[in-house]
Amino acid sequence: MERTPKIRTLPKEISDKIAAGEVVERPLSIVKELLENAIDAGATAIAVEIRNGGKTYIRLTDNGCGIPPEDVALVFHRYATSKIATEQDLDAIRTLGFRGEALASIAAVTKVELITKTADRKMGTRASAEGGLLTEVTETGAEEGTTLIVSDLFFNTPARKKFLKSDQIESAVIIDYLSKMALAYPSIRLRMINNGTILFSTQGKGDVYQNILTVYSKQTANGLIPVEEYPNDGSYRLSGYISRPDQSRSNRKYQIYFVNGRWIRSKLIDDALRSVYADKLFEGRYPAAFLFLEIPPERMDVNIHPNKTEIRFLDEDSVRSYLVSSLRQNLLTEGAAPNVMDHTKVNSSELPKTSNPQDAGVQVDINYISLTSELDRYDRILSDQTASDTDKGREAPMGKGPHERFLFSDLQILGNAFANYILAQKEDSLYLIDQHAAHERVLYEQLMDAIRNHTADSQMMIDPWIVEIPLYLREVAAERLTLLNGLGYHIQEFGPKEYIVKEIPACMDPREAEAFLNDVLNSEPGSGRVEPEQERSRLITQACKAAVKANDRLDVQEIRSLLRSLDETENPFSCPHGRPTFLRFSQNDLEKMFLRK
Repeated sequence: MERTPKIRTLPKEISDKIAAGEVVERPLSIVKELLENAIDAGATAIAVEIRNGGKTYIRLTDNGCGIPPEDVALVFHRYATSKIATEQDLDAIRTLGFRGEALASIAAVTKVELITKTADRKMGTRASAEGGLLTEVTETGAEEGTTLIVSDLFFNTPARKKFLKSDQIESAVIIDYLSKMALAYPSIRLRMINNGTILFSTQGKGDVYQNILTVYSKQTANGLIPVEEYPNDGSYRLSGYISRPDQSRSNRKYQIYFVNGRWIRSKLIDDALRSVYADKLFEGRYPAAFLFLEIPPERMDVNIHPNKTEIRFLDEDSVRSYLVSSLRQNLLTEGAAPNVMDHTKVNSSELPKTSNPQDAGVQVDINYISLTSELDRYDRILSDQTASDTDKGREAPMGKGPHERFLFSDLQILGNAFANYILAQKEDSLYLIDQHAAHERVLYEQLMDAIRNHTADSQMMIDPWIVEIPLYLREVAAERLTLLNGLGYHIQEFGPKEYIVKEIPACMDPREAEAFLNDVLNSEPGSGRVEPEQERSRLITQACKAAVKANDRLDVQEIRSLLRSLDETENPFSCPHGRPTFLRFSQNDLEKMFLRK
């Protein structure tokens, strides 16, 4: 008969490893804890160095107040902290770290060396710990401040190493975090070293804008407008920078928020930004925002998330109202660009042009064509017929004979409607062709062929341009550059954050090629290891953004060139996302819609 297991207290080394699972998820967790503690120690200069994504080596040196010799051993104990003395302190936390078990948890799964000295001591203290056990405490010569060296992450828990990402991804998330902290604390001189290379070094002069230039890019900084304090009852204070509407981005990566100096994620601030820019940006475009909100500590709760990256505002409606009013007023003050709805035309891609005598006398711009009201009126008829024709449209061949293929280039061009749909006719059928979906299909297959066959055509730039990327993306840029060069780009390194573009894909307009390149190089690293096939797929998806858009008005030569290119694709009947490239209405269908039959 089995005995009931006894409940017992876990040994320290086991409980520390369990706690480490909550604190130390990846190298970033360690960097975050060490940096925040240095800030709380009053440091004005901090240097962070990592190797191999922080997996094998992390070193942080600060000029803060240091740790007294009698307290050195305590920092390796759980729930030992100088930040909290009473329960009331939890309600007014302004410091960042350590959490009570942080350094003990870090030491439980790494090898740690600590060197520290306070201003009132002639000598410093050196301590070593391994696997949670303090192995040495001695006197040593040292400068005022603290240096922590953390090595061999998860050396005693090898199973956890399997969950780490590639060195490039782990480096990228650390650099991203340090870039944010450089903005949160512009008065601190912050240096970042990765695998022996200094990535950035801020001046510590309190200039947020200068730090944006240093850790992000000149292009990003040049598109920003300052956020001045908006009058209120004194409860809130907002500052920072937001982008002009004409400097939008394809993702939210540059929407960075700080509350009382702490970097946080906030759906409330996301919503406020979305509300302010709703009528100023196209769908899928986002503003950049580097925002700093000061709020009384008692009006928020920072303890709802273990990493303190999420907070709860006690009066959310009040905060949201203040943010919207302040941001909107700053945009108006700076004379921001008018609503996107006022813009009815954008530059079109330059498709190859040919001359065709049959095009003479064709009226392309048929603005008076508007089927909307009639189609709405007979919605049921249209829906049934559209579904039927779409299914037919996916079948090939579409000609009369068993081996005759339908050719878009055989269509007689009538014009275009709404600067988006090409109107064409063949025999007894009317065709509506979605120019954007059609061009997406053409570009998609051209780029896929180029990657498969290494035959991408390029066009040389008369005036090469310089592209800047954030430092945190440097580690993943190499793989992306290889793939981009395979698409027809010719890109070379030109500095720590800069690349020079000498050639672009022949199938892209220079403006679209530049926008596409910026989107690819500035997109977020994948959540897993960087796999070439995944990156290729993502590049092709983003390349579809280079297709001609709605409101890009094409002339007859451009339309004919597009239709000929569509004929050369393997699947001309749908875009890469599965949407149909055209709809067909027979004469009989139209007569039914007009109740003639």
